[in-house]
Order: sequence, then C-alpha cells, then structure tokens
Amino acid sequence: MMNHRELLQRTYDHARETSMLAGTLALLEWDQHTYIPSRAGAFRADQITCLSGILHERQTSPTYGDWLATLAESDFAKDRESIDAANIRGLLRDFKRNIQLPESLVKATAHATSIGQQIWAEARANDDFISFLPALETIINLRREEASILQKPDRTKYDSLLDQYEEGADSEHIANVFDSLRRELVPIVQQASEKERISSRKIVAGSVFEIDAQRRLARWVAQQIGFDFDRGRLDDTEHPFCTTLGPHDHRILSRYFPDSYSSGLYGVLHEAGHGMYEQGTPTDMHGLPAGSAASLGIHESQSRLWENVVGRSRGFWRWLLPHAYQHLPPLRDFSLERIREDLNRVEPSLIRIESDEATYNLHIFVRFEIEKDLIDGDLKTSDLPDLWNQRYREYLGVTPLNHATGLMQDVHWSAGLIGYFPTYTLGNLYAAQIMQAAENQLGDMEELFSRGEFFPLLEWLRVHIHSRGRCIQPHELMRQVTGKPLEADSFLNYLKSKLL
Repeated sequence: MMNHRELLQRTYDHARETSMLAGTLALLEWDQHTYIPSRAGAFRADQITCLSGILHERQTSPTYGDWLATLAESDFAKDRESIDAANIRGLLRDFKRNIQLPESLVKATAHATSIGQQIWAEARANDDFISFLPALETIINLRREEASILQKPDRTKYDSLLDQYEEGADSEHIANVFDSLRRELVPIVQQASEKERISSRKIVAGSVFEIDAQRRLARWVAQQIGFDFDRGRLDDTEHPFCTTLGPHDHRILSRYFPDSYSSGLYGVLHEAGHGMYEQGTPTDMHGLPAGSAASLGIHESQSRLWENVVGRSRGFWRWLLPHAYQHLPPLRDFSLERIREDLNRVEPSLIRIESDEATYNLHIFVRFEIEKDLIDGDLKTSDLPDLWNQRYREYLGVTPLNHATGLMQDVHWSAGLIGYFPTYTLGNLYAAQIMQAAENQLGDMEELFSRGEFFPLLEWLRVHIHSRGRCIQPHELMRQVTGKPLEADSFLNYLKSKLL
C-alpha cells in the first residue's frame, strides 16, 4: 500500500500526463487556426473529439478520484499555505466538476465547437449568419445542458459557466460592479468623444503600412518587453489568441491590416501579455494548479496591462517612435503627441478588439448581458442579431453594418466560450489596480519605458502574480497584491487622467 508521499507523487504524475494530452489537443486547435488545409477540417474535428474523450476519461478516473480524496485528508492538505495543499485543492475541485459531465456531452461539445469555428470563419467572411445559425444553436444548447448539470443550488446556471473561467465569481456581483462602472463610463465617453469630434481625423486615413514590416516591428517589440521567443512563437490568424502547448511552448497570434499601423501591433502586445504570464508560471509545476494561471480575469489583466497601460503610454512611444518610423515610413509625418492622440482617442465603434479603452467595456457589457439571457433566460439564438444591434445602439450609439461587424465578429461563441467575456472587463479593472500597486513599489515607470527598460515591471509581475499560479482564488490574490478587493475606482481614475 502506498504511503501519502508516494500517493502524492502518483497523483502528480497522472495530472502531468493528462496535461500532456491537453497540450496535444491545444496543438491540434492551434494548427486549425493557422496552417490546416482547407479540406482537413472534418477529420480535425474527429481528432479533437477523440482526444477530448480520452482526456475526460483520465480526468474522471475513479482511481484518480480516490487518490485525491485520500490526499485531501492527509497531512499534505492541512497546511493551507503549502504548494501541495494548493495543488490538492485545485485538482480535487477540477475532478469534482469533471465527474459531473458525461463523456458523451464532453465529446459532443468538442466536436460541435471544432466544426463551429470552421463554419464561423467562413460565414463571417461571407457575412452569412444564417449558415452559422444551426451550428451556433447546437453549441448554445450543449452549453445550456452543461450549465444545468453543474448548477449549484444557490447559484444561476450562468454562474456555473462563469466559474470555469473566474473561480469564485458571482454574476450578480459582477453585474453590480459593471452597472456602477457603466454609470461612470458614460460621462467619460461623452466628454472624451466631444474632444475627438473637434480634433483632426485619424492619422491612418489614406496611409498604407506594409504587412511584413508590421510583422517585423511587432515581433521585435514583443521580444523587447520580455516575450521569450526561445519558448514561444508568433503567427497570423483570423482572430488573435494565445495558447500554451507545454512548459516551454507558448504560441501567440495576431492579424494585420494595410490601413492600420496599430491593429496588429496591439494585438501582439495583448497576446504577448498573455504569453509572458504563461512563461512566468513555475515550469516545475506545469500541469498542476500551482503552475497554472489564477483565472482568466487575472490573465486578461496581464494582456490589457501590456497592451494599454504600458503600450499606450507616453514613455512607451518615446522609446518606440524611432523604430516605428524606420519600419513604417508613413508615420514619419506625425509627431509623438499626434500618434498618442490617435491611439488614445475615444470613439464609439463596432469592433471590440479595435475599440478604445473607454468604450471597450461597453462592448463587453453587451456580450455579458446577452450570454446571461441565453443561459438563464429564454433568449432564442435566432433573435441574437436584432438584440445585438439594439444593445449597440443603446450602449455605443452605433449600429452594425452587417453580421460580420456585429455579432459574428468574435470567435468565442463558436468555440463554446460562454462565460468568458466578463473576464475582459475584470482584466481591465485588475490591470489598473495592479499597475497602481507596482508603481507604489517601483515608482513612476514612464522614464523606464522611455529607455526601453521593461524588465523591472515584468520581474515585479512575475514575483507577485505569475509565480503564484492558481494557489489562491483571484479575488484573494488581488487583495494580497493590491491591498484592495475588486473595484472600479483605479481604472476610472486611470482613464480620467489620460483622457480628460
């Protein structure tokens, strides 16, 4: 009979081997979004479905569950502050969730989302919501079924999906935070938009920025801020994302447009923020909670921090400008201040990932409210276009020109990622609090940024955020790092100081 030390090692080995399969699955999905041949999609969906079933079997093995139950009563679990206790808690939580889900549902969801993303990409390109609707209905129904199975007595069905991305989160609490944020954001957007109305036009108007030059600049910037290309790579895709395939294999992806100098660059900054978080987690704990991200909200705090708080700052552009002039000659006609005005302009728009910092959260509020209605209410999938357009008119004062710039712009629902969107706004709020805490300890970082010195901030983040893994819940992590619970004041003060 194994002693508890041997049992712990056996459990860790099982979790790490399961993580290898998950990394292989992620590799198949990465390939699907990058280099897969156009006719290979159906078989790829079968591969993903098969591997998802094998993964689920390992995650729900009765023997594995017995090991975790025994370890939960062992001395390893008694020291609540220890790494082993955190790993046992996290693995047991995951097991209890996974064991509730039938393998048939897991495989059906894997197949539907793999096919759904392929259909979405083509339908979006053709602005054809009708062709996407059956796949979307299937995915929504599968996620509704999963939410019903996982629902806790005192929580909503949507909460059970949200909890997968932001452990311990409550949709009612988030809705209250978002409501208070929206009330404060509206006058900020109005004042800032009025300033933009009387300013000059965007500097990209009529300019063409060579795509390969954009790629070279973006890659170099990612390297300079700390993304390790010996442990990662950068590729093109339809919708930017970051994925981890192993402890030293972190893939980031972006997209570029000839009429924009900023879209591809800021996509890379955003995804590099995700990638650097992954590269900062303890490699010896890969496959275990202590080697995983705290939550999607904390993950988004890292991407939004590097994309916006750092990437749109004056210090960052004082450093970047000579390099930007070299790679993107049309920018030479514009000064530092003119470029920063352009990057920080507030203007209600249709596309979430290209929106400004002030209106970005309004895009998230639309998706959050619609998702709740899809899961907890009686909203029909076929009614989505009209409701989407109505909310955009109400919240942003704009109406989508078509489905491609409307509800089909994001990949998330085709991938089954329902409950994910709120983490973007949580990430914005967290990022402002985290940066404020970092500056309290490191001082004003604008001068460092202007010299291209990003390591002090990255090292601070690695110590206080990245290396902590998933050892504590995100709300407690924020309290420990910033001294405050989740709040909107830091973010609102940050916006006001920049925009008004």
